Amino acid sequence: MTLERRQTPRSRVHRGASVVFNGRQSVLDCTLRNWSDTGALVRMSDWIALPRTFEIDIASGDESLRVRQCWRRGDDVGVAFLTPGECQPVAPISLDAMRKRRQFG
Repeated sequence: MTLERRQTPRSRVHRGASVVFNGRQSVLDCTLRNWSDTGALVRMSDWIALPRTFEIDIASGDESLRVRQCWRRGDDVGVAFLTPGECQPVAPISLDAMRKRRQFG
């Protein structure tokens, strides 16, 4: 039996979205696989290093959510939604730093 650690129950969804970071210069396709009031499971199309906080743009509307990466297993990323008080501007990530992250995990 698996211990459930989520704060609120999640609903299954299958919605197209984009992961956005680096001053909106980096945009990656993803799929939202489940959703709750406090977070979501994001499935990336390719493995790439992500910053700790980023935005998710929902494809079906003009909604953009600020999130924090909680865990990662392969292409699946668990995220928590940030409240406005938790949102802080994130400095762009240099290309060299992204390459090192990807190379060394």
